[in-house]
Amino acid sequence: MARQKRALIIGAGVAGPVLALFLKKAGIEAKIFEASTGPSEAGGGLGIAPNGMNVLAAAGVAEGVKAASVEAHEWVFENQEGKVLACLPAGDAARYGQPSAMITRSALQRVLIDEVAAQGIEVSYRKRLLGVEDVVGGPIVTRFEDGTTAEGDFVVGADGIRSQVRQAVFPEAPKPVYTGLMAPGGFSPCLENCSCSPGSKQRTHFIFGADGFFGYFNVITPAGPRTLWWSTASAPLPGKEEMAATTQADLKGRLLKLHGNWALPVPRLIETAEEILNIAIHDVPNLPRWSAGRVVLMGDAAHAVAPHSGQGASMALEDAITLAKMLRDSNSDDVKEVFGCFERERRPRTDRVIALGRRNGQRKERISAIQYWIQQQMMRIFIPLFLSARRQDWLLGYQIEW
Repeated sequence: MARQKRALIIGAGVAGPVLALFLKKAGIEAKIFEASTGPSEAGGGLGIAPNGMNVLAAAGVAEGVKAASVEAHEWVFENQEGKVLACLPAGDAARYGQPSAMITRSALQRVLIDEVAAQGIEVSYRKRLLGVEDVVGGPIVTRFEDGTTAEGDFVVGADGIRSQVRQAVFPEAPKPVYTGLMAPGGFSPCLENCSCSPGSKQRTHFIFGADGFFGYFNVITPAGPRTLWWSTASAPLPGKEEMAATTQADLKGRLLKLHGNWALPVPRLIETAEEILNIAIHDVPNLPRWSAGRVVLMGDAAHAVAPHSGQGASMALEDAITLAKMLRDSNSDDVKEVFGCFERERRPRTDRVIALGRRNGQRKERISAIQYWIQQQMMRIFIPLFLSARRQDWLLGYQIEW
């Protein structure tokens, strides 16, 4: 009998654990290595579109995610005066097989890590990657800062936009670039629809102003229902020291200066915020390739998808099932061949989603009063036209059969 392949997965965020679950289904042993000290209890929230939820269903964790999330059933587009410009379905479960789920990052992490543990898949924390040794004729070796090593048949970099795997294997690769947009956000007590409960149908609000953007939706947290919100606006990139020295009062003051005259509930959400995270949005220029030898990148490590598309997690999940399926079905022992096929399969779709995210991000930059008026008229006309269910099928209806 052929020896079972061994995968070393770097990164225990979203894509890494889901890839490990699929690899186990495929008969491939997987071990996960994570730089942080344990499952994250911090961070904001995210949306998982129906295409991502279908991957989670195939992995056997969709029901757990639904139990920790709410269903985004409608997108509401507004201007800063509170006028509704358009309303659209956020992803019809009857049409796509799964709903759109809005969930905190910590809750999603718990669901995934609990399932990984239940499946007997090993996760090692405090493992910051130093390097990868890919010597022909022997196992591939990962070296970590704590002096330990691990051996396997191939390495998967699922460690995000600041990937240490990418840095180790492609030191010449372009580094993340600041997009010019800051996106602070936080959690506040619910100001509307406080009946928010797991699986309940919720609206996601997208508010466009002359000086920036504001979005919010309700989620479930350990402390109960909360409204998760975020602001996006053009700003110079603060230095690391300035970011570290910025207080919660500073952030609230800046946000109220930007959004204080916007229609409710925007200023109230800022005023009642329990904690605000200050986030700078970065992008990674197109990589010339996603793999080298027996190492492959996936998710944000390979193709950082801006948050403006709402598809970052879902693209990483699609990567996970696609890569695992190709490894399962390959007749070759040469993983390099599989990695090349994986990139050729995935790159056209991720490039299209990246382009979508960049276009959406441009709508959140500071504009003149005339441009703001034109923007509103265009949104009233074109959002219902171009974001109709039929025109979203290429994105939300995409499925990979396991």
